Amino acid sequence: MARKKAARKKKGKKRPILWVLPVLLLLCTVAATVYLIFLRPGTIKPLSPPSASVPKIKPAAIPAKPVAPPPLITSLPIPKTPKTAKLPLVSIIIDDMGFQDKICDDLLALDLNLSFAFLPFGPHTSTQLAEARRKNRDILLHLPMQAQDSKWTPGPGSLLTRMNDGEIQATLARDLAAVPHAMGVNNHMGSSFTEHRGAMQACLAGLKEKNLFFLDSLTSARSVGFSLAREMGLRTAQRDIFIDNNQDPQKIMEQLDALISLARKKGFAIGIGHPHQATLDALKKYQPKLQDEIQLVGVSSLAK
Repeated sequence: MARKKAARKKKGKKRPILWVLPVLLLLCTVAATVYLIFLRPGTIKPLSPPSASVPKIKPAAIPAKPVAPPPLITSLPIPKTPKTAKLPLVSIIIDDMGFQDKICDDLLALDLNLSFAFLPFGPHTSTQLAEARRKNRDILLHLPMQAQDSKWTPGPGSLLTRMNDGEIQATLARDLAAVPHAMGVNNHMGSSFTEHRGAMQACLAGLKEKNLFFLDSLTSARSVGFSLAREMGLRTAQRDIFIDNNQDPQKIMEQLDALISLARKKGFAIGIGHPHQATLDALKKYQPKLQDEIQLVGVSSLAK
């Protein structure tokens, strides 16, 4: 029985299949190849999470050997010029313009900032006035007023003490119309009229209405013109020196010296001259002094 069972077992064993070995060999070869190509350490890079691009930072340059900076170039100090003292202010008014031609024209032609006072209704007023405006000179109405001595006739357009307020202001209006572009008024003669408070008040009221200043020529020491103008709130000034009462060029230059000396003392001074040949000659000779030693200004700048 035992022998039969053993025989049966031997009969049940199968022979190994011969093709299995080559297949196994092939599989091993493939596996080795895959391992060498893909699975060997270092052949596959590990995945890293995506990140924002970071700008490449250049390595800091190696500092070169320090070089001493070039010396600063500084400009040479500018020498300070001494401050000039403030020049005194002087105004010179030429009265009686409009009635003479040659001398008035020559006075207008001077390279001096003179002011010009025109009598109303003069035969040459329009042409001389146009020239004064072209040269940007101060223009005044030289207003005729009654004198103390009746032998002195002020001329057409005169203001008289016997006039009432209406007549004074109507005459003033006609005179102003005859000298257009006047910035202010000064009196021609007027030693009687400027002493009369009532008459002057009517005149100054007319000037104030037109916003004009009053320059008191001071033909009378008792004139109320300057003080009354201040009381009434007008811009005003008064004459300091008549430069040509003596019509000698040398004497006129002495008066100009006195005018400058006064301006140095109080800061300003006002002189009045007239269209005389001696006045013209003196101003021509004195011109450098007027240009260098003082500031010659229009009289309107001195009316306060």
